[in-house]
Amino acid sequence: MRTWRWISLFILGLFVAGLGCIWIQSPGYMDADYYFATGQELSRGRGFIEPFIWNYLDNPSALSHPSHLYWPPLTSLIAALPMTFFGQTFRAAQIPFILMSALLPVITAALALQIHGNRSWAWFSGLLALVPGFYLPYMLTTDVFVVYALIGAGFFYFTGRGLRNGRNGAWLVSGMMIGLAHLARADGLLFFLPALAAVSCSGERKLQRFTILISGYLFVMAPWFLRNHLIVGTLLPATGAKTLWLRSYPELFSYPSSNLTLRHFLSQGFGAILQARFAALWINLQRLIGENGLVMLGPLMIIGFRELWQAFETRLAAFYLVILFLTMSFVFPFAGSLGGLFHSSAAMMPLLWALVPAGLHRVIQWLSHLRRWDEAQAQRLFAVTIFGMTAMLTVGLYVTKVIGIQSNTALWMGPKRTYDAAAETLAELNPDYGIVAINNPPGFYVSSKKGSVVIPYGGEAELHRVVDRFAVEWLVLDVNHPEGLTDLYQGQAKVSWLEERAMLLDHNNEPVLIFEVH
Repeated sequence: MRTWRWISLFILGLFVAGLGCIWIQSPGYMDADYYFATGQELSRGRGFIEPFIWNYLDNPSALSHPSHLYWPPLTSLIAALPMTFFGQTFRAAQIPFILMSALLPVITAALALQIHGNRSWAWFSGLLALVPGFYLPYMLTTDVFVVYALIGAGFFYFTGRGLRNGRNGAWLVSGMMIGLAHLARADGLLFFLPALAAVSCSGERKLQRFTILISGYLFVMAPWFLRNHLIVGTLLPATGAKTLWLRSYPELFSYPSSNLTLRHFLSQGFGAILQARFAALWINLQRLIGENGLVMLGPLMIIGFRELWQAFETRLAAFYLVILFLTMSFVFPFAGSLGGLFHSSAAMMPLLWALVPAGLHRVIQWLSHLRRWDEAQAQRLFAVTIFGMTAMLTVGLYVTKVIGIQSNTALWMGPKRTYDAAAETLAELNPDYGIVAINNPPGFYVSSKKGSVVIPYGGEAELHRVVDRFAVEWLVLDVNHPEGLTDLYQGQAKVSWLEERAMLLDHNNEPVLIFEVH
């Protein structure tokens, strides 16, 4: 492609990202709150510390404890960098995510060009990356989405180059991409499987290439392994392994987490185990079609796989997608079907966009032969139509999720406004209020800079254990509460050691109850 097209893709990407971030003025949800809050701690020079407890998987002994023992640190590191220089604000933290979103169309076009060599198709793929559907708002906040999309594109690009020219440098960078993927998400290790498949198909010097691949991975991950070893005594924390034994998603917040064992898992019976996994399989299939394929692009992506099957990158991507889909359905069915697959499949999006033009080309060829159309004209017309429909769908999804159709204020800001109000109310009740039990501790820390713990899974007894263990003084109970506290939330039950002190409405006009612990 000509230079002006590469520059145009970046400028257009910057325009879309800049426009999109106008209404995204806060992280928006717990994952993004976590990366922003821990990024703030890093930028202040406090190191990898969580001044809150959002789960009990690592058996925390105090409110302030080592961070990133469940979610890896790359996104926090990226958010921390600009905050070190420009202050601990969300707008500062957003800067690299805006720039990465602007770069995504360029990287997508480069990957597409390597796969099939067609400049027009590569340009079209880059344009599709400008309008990423469901992903747009999530790429502009402090979460892993755009980071993982770029890492995935980099992995397929450099692994493909390694298979094509056999150069050691490509294999080294491929290993570094796996390291970055693992530093971004725990399931980033899955990239090792297509990488090993690529090495096994690379002809001679397989051992040398495998060694180079591992070296690239360790170059990125070795410092983090050392940190983990110093903090918890192992290269990788055991927190993630406990989620293998969940019987439902809310059990992620169990206290104590020592209850999450193989025996606990098997006690539900094999019928329930299989039912949960096949339910996740069905949900994940629907999410792939709707979120990754935007329904209308999905068939073109599938046909594109067939048309470009001989390309190394395409086969590696298909292998990775199958592994990821099965992992998020059968190994981690609850986290996978509730957002894990959506997060991780962001790594596939640049390659999926690269496949769309090939799929569209084959469909138009078939239709032109059937209906005697002018093929070249039909190709241009349908490409413009597909892009236009994708753009309109992206705008519609963005407005629905971020701005709100009937709201006078940005819908995305709703959780932040609710927690700001809760923090203000607590300060009015007691200017020196202590530790709070709440649904989203990272979000509450962003609003208040006060320590909090997550409300545990279960009922009054489990809550009382946490209150005693961490000296909790206040409880903020909103509509997203454990099932065991429903009667308390609805006013149908009283707890002797809790006194209701205030009630406010959240961004959806649902009650938020504030209790003082006695």
